[in-house]
Order: sequence, then C-alpha cells, then structure tokens
Amino acid sequence: MQKVISFDDALKAAGSKDCSLLLGNGFSARYFSYHSLLDKADLKPDDPVRALFDRLKTVDFERVVKALEGASEVELAYGNKEHAEGLIKDANRLREALVHAIRGTHPTHREEIEGVIPSCVAFLDSFDEVFTLNYDLLLNWVSLSDEAHLTDGFGLGERRNGFLGPFKIGAHCKVYNLHGGLHLFRNGVEVDKRIAGASGIIDAIAQTITASKRFPLYVAEGTSAAKMQRIKASNYLSHCYEKLGASMGPFFVFGHSADPNDAHIYSALFRSKITHLYFCIYQPTDEKLKSVSGELARYKERAGSKVDYTFVDSESAHVWDRAPPKEQAAKLAR
Repeated sequence: MQKVISFDDALKAAGSKDCSLLLGNGFSARYFSYHSLLDKADLKPDDPVRALFDRLKTVDFERVVKALEGASEVELAYGNKEHAEGLIKDANRLREALVHAIRGTHPTHREEIEGVIPSCVAFLDSFDEVFTLNYDLLLNWVSLSDEAHLTDGFGLGERRNGFLGPFKIGAHCKVYNLHGGLHLFRNGVEVDKRIAGASGIIDAIAQTITASKRFPLYVAEGTSAAKMQRIKASNYLSHCYEKLGASMGPFFVFGHSADPNDAHIYSALFRSKITHLYFCIYQPTDEKLKSVSGELARYKERAGSKVDYTFVDSESAHVWDRAPPKEQAAKLAR
C-alpha cells in the first residue's frame, strides 16, 4: 500500500507557506445528500416534464422551464390557449419540484450544524484560499462564523430585497464557488448572494425560485465538458475557475475522488503553479489509492506537470469533530 500520512503531518510538510484547499462532495456528505436534485424532485418516470430533461440532455431546471415557457408562447401564437396554459402550469410545477428537492436533501437551518461549526472553522483556518465544487450551503454557513477570513467577494455589495451583491472581482475574496451555489443568483451578467429572511435561507431560496421565478446558479452537469460549458457562460464562475488556475504553493484536495467528470478541475490544477498536491482519501485502501493515483498521473501527464502528490488520511483532519484550538475558540466566542 502506498504511503498515507496524517492531515497534521501534511500541514507540517507543507511548511509555513500559504496553502490552498479544494473541497468536494465528501466535505458535505455528512449533512447534504449529493444525489442529483433532479432525482429528488419527485417527478414520475412517465411525466412529460421529466422526459423533457432527457430530450434536452440536461439536468438544468432553468433551461427546461424556459423551454416550457417558450413552447407556451408558440402554442398561443397558433391559437392553442388551453395547451399553452398547461405548459405554464408545468413550468410552475417544475419550480416547485426544485424547491421540494432542495428541502429534501439539505438541512433546513444553520442551527442544525451549529455545534460542529467551530471544528470546521478550525480545519479551514489552515488555508489561505478555499475552492469548492459543492453547491450546498454548508461552507457558506460555516463562513458566517469566520467572515474576516472566509470572505466570498460579496462584501462590497449592497443589501437589497433579500440579496447582497453583486460579486465584485476587486473585493477581498478567499472562498470561490467553482460550481456555483444554491444561494447564488444571476442578476443580468452579475451574481448576487441570497441572504436569510425571517424564516431562514432555505425558505428565502424557495421564495426566490417560486415567487420571483429566478434560479440558483449551480453546475450539476454529468460530464467535465458540459460543466466547462456552464462555467464559461458565467462571468462569476469563469473568474473562480481562473483563480483556481492561478493557484500557487501547497494545495490540498478534500472530499473528492478525482473522477473524469471533473477533469477540468485537475487540468487547471496541474497547469497552475502549485508546488505540491496533498490528496485526502477517506478510509484509504490499496484499491482506492491505486485508482486515484492512476487518475492523478493521467492529469499530470496531460498537463506536462512535474508536481508530485502525497496521500492524506481524510479522517485525520477531523473536519466536523475537531476541538478548535484555544485561540480559535476565543475568536469565535467574541
């Protein structure tokens, strides 16, 4: 079996240089179900709306809703008012289905994870920049306890109508949502962040989807090429991706398997100026290590990179159960 070191030993090996971190689904798996939101939307297999996702070869709710609304306009032009109204009803039903999927896969309130947030803050405090592939709210909730460090680039924006924004490239930013987030919404070419209302952020997101008819900006496509297409279509996502490609120094990956459906991420990493890759693996076995090592070697070769990588036992990081250092606990208590 290849050598696997502890998280603390990896930090020591990285030295005093600023380290960066990439988070994958494994970071959120304890609290958020990363099955496709489409699978959780409670759309029956024989539902024409469900079939439309397959016809359009997409998992993007917004694209399907726009297709339904566009088809409704065509039906009205041809005098088919009843069918047009049915298509609009289906579009609204699909918005409700997305809300149902979000509620069914995500904790309702930040208080549900409040007891372990200090542990996660202590973990994230080791990194200068944090990139995430996750579109759930967990990292955003954790960031609220360390806003001075875990800044997301929305701090120079204005609060209006339940949003904070827009995101500004010149703002202090240390957290990059590479695949968007349930709390991020397009506002023309810009992106705003939804903030919690009186009944919480999930209800606020639900209201934005159903009443305001706006959709979260998130990437859930199944292939790397399709994901890159979505990223290139958004100035915000493109900026986050460019920042990943500009990474320097020691770099950690936590909660990800290096699968080919995220090849664009590793292409950017191995073409960047990182000096060493520390890859965290959950319950490492010979089989897992061999598989991941093979994927990383392929990405490295394609990029013509000389960067070496070391495997780290992800459980040794104690992300959600580490007792925070005394100075960190004192900071959170203030």
